[in-house]
Amino acid sequence: MRGKLRVLEVFLLGAAFVAGGALIPRLWTPKADLMGMHRMQGEFRVNAAQSDFPLSLTAPARAASAPGETLTLQPQQSYTPTALEGSSDDYHCFLLDPKLAADRMVTGVNIQPEQGTIVHHVILFKVKGDAAEEATRKNNESGGKGWTCFGGPNVGSAASVAGSWLGAWVPGVGDGQFPAGLAQPLPQGSLVVMQVHYNLAAGAKPDRSKAVLTFAPKGQKLTPLRTSLLAAPVEIPCPDGANSPTCNRTTVLRENVRKYGTEAAQLPQTLLAVCKKELGDYQKSVGDASAVSTTCERPVPANATLYSVAGHMHLRGVDIRLELIRAGESTSKTLLHIPKWDFHWQGNYWFKTPVEVQKGDTVRISCTWNNSAASQPVVGGKALEPRYIIWGEGTTDEMCLGVFQAAVKD
Repeated sequence: MRGKLRVLEVFLLGAAFVAGGALIPRLWTPKADLMGMHRMQGEFRVNAAQSDFPLSLTAPARAASAPGETLTLQPQQSYTPTALEGSSDDYHCFLLDPKLAADRMVTGVNIQPEQGTIVHHVILFKVKGDAAEEATRKNNESGGKGWTCFGGPNVGSAASVAGSWLGAWVPGVGDGQFPAGLAQPLPQGSLVVMQVHYNLAAGAKPDRSKAVLTFAPKGQKLTPLRTSLLAAPVEIPCPDGANSPTCNRTTVLRENVRKYGTEAAQLPQTLLAVCKKELGDYQKSVGDASAVSTTCERPVPANATLYSVAGHMHLRGVDIRLELIRAGESTSKTLLHIPKWDFHWQGNYWFKTPVEVQKGDTVRISCTWNNSAASQPVVGGKALEPRYIIWGEGTTDEMCLGVFQAAVKD
């Protein structure tokens, strides 16, 4: 199994980690709304977050962004995306070589999409060994133009992919500077794969997105920053009474396999198994499908300090909640609750005081979507028909994903 499927299978067992960015500063009080604002298409979109822990939209005691040694990584040429057959999405990987002569510690990852109207997300993967060899081969076969990469970089073994995320960009993320004293390791000889997900519902444009890495001075002692991911099953039936062929789960699975490969069919089953769910938990009457929910609980695998939390869904998302349940306790504490999800504004929320978690604690993620006929995404000026929705990276697919940035204690 390849790409994000492999990463997801590992992080669901508590072992995969990624890095993220920072947002605009804003004050916070517990159990109040934190209002994030993002200007898009001439209007402000507002995202309100709630928590039992004080939050901020910027990393506390941020690492210095200037003066500092930086390195800009960018494809050699622009790329004009082409949608996969039957979809409006293109997933393309570009191979970038930082040419490091020694191990370095990255204190910031500032990803800058050139065409913000078509870039859905950008993820940087650091690769070595068999993953670097396969990435180099794929890039050479395309004449240096990169390769199609649904899910993840689609290179190397599971061991070389797990924990390889260096940084990410989604709408709302700021300059990506990490808290002081924390950094992402980037070993000597590493290559960087930049995966760009393009959504072409509004048409294609040439794009040459870039990433600016900030390095700590050589020899500075820093704590490695890691981020653990948590996902829940995505099984969203059509509204009661809808009888389109695409309201059949098997039909949708087959279509996704045709477009994206076998990973698209394997991952929904993996999520059900790891979260100890069954299809019968989801395939039932949902009324008008305006409030279809899912949840998953996983044990914390090691003692750690949480620095930030984030959630991710797509266009049908309504509500996402991440909770912490201490070992031996039955009540939960809310780490992050976004009751009015806005796909066009998302990113990390930093804890003003880091949260200590212990091995054996439990984290829970819950998501709610609206799959009613009146709330379908609009593509090409036309609302889509309701269909059965499963986990997928396409903008009109769905996710239920939590991201926890942490320093793991030995």
